Amino acid sequence: MFFIYFLAFFAFIPILAYLLSQNTNNKGYIFGISFLVIIFCLFTVVGKYSFLGSIQKQKINSEILMNISADKKISENNKKNFNKNINNEDKVYWLQNYINRAIKDSKFIAAESLISISEQYFQTTDQKFIFYTLYTKLRDAKFPDFAMSKLIINFAPPPVCSDFFGTAEVFIMNGPNIPIASKKFSDTSEFIFENIDSSIPGFDLASAYLNQETLDLKVSLNCPEIASIFNSENALLIDNIKPVNSYNIKANEWFKREQ
Repeated sequence: MFFIYFLAFFAFIPILAYLLSQNTNNKGYIFGISFLVIIFCLFTVVGKYSFLGSIQKQKINSEILMNISADKKISENNKKNFNKNINNEDKVYWLQNYINRAIKDSKFIAAESLISISEQYFQTTDQKFIFYTLYTKLRDAKFPDFAMSKLIINFAPPPVCSDFFGTAEVFIMNGPNIPIASKKFSDTSEFIFENIDSSIPGFDLASAYLNQETLDLKVSLNCPEIASIFNSENALLIDNIKPVNSYNIKANEWFKREQ
């Protein structure tokens, strides 16, 4: 941009020299018209509403939309132009619309390419939530059966525990200490984990199933009548090709922890 201003200043030098000449007539008209022409040229290139800038943005937009329509990866040249010419505050909005359009049109190659280049632009907590939601939306569109993934848990409570309430969490074995699903239950021997039971969009049962992960199930059973808590922890070797799995906790799989 400094180079553009330098050229504008350089272009004004011969006009200034002409104006300083003693034999020059109508200096005011010449100065006014020259000044307006140079300002107009600057405005078309670097102004906030520069139409040359708008044309460049339209070209970038058209090329990315063509990639989506053809279901192709976004080219390196398009990535560079997008990063260089689109304002930071607009990048998230543009990418969100591109990804939603690609998913809607089932252009999964283009959508995955856009997802792969997008994460760097989603910086704030709210933006990251939007990004993970877009990722989940793409995954569910690509693997619709797993959009309704479930893990059905049945259990037999300890014989001494007839009145109870508890919590259950599912983790990825040897993974982050963040549950992919959590659930509270009361006076029921069956509950169901679903994708919506995850605290982070996309980090859920469907993700674990599709990545063929081993799961770690932790259940805590509170029995107020005997002032005791029973815990059960089990590694689940589930059928990862199925979106719905189940597991039964037997009465002898609980261990007691005094309150």
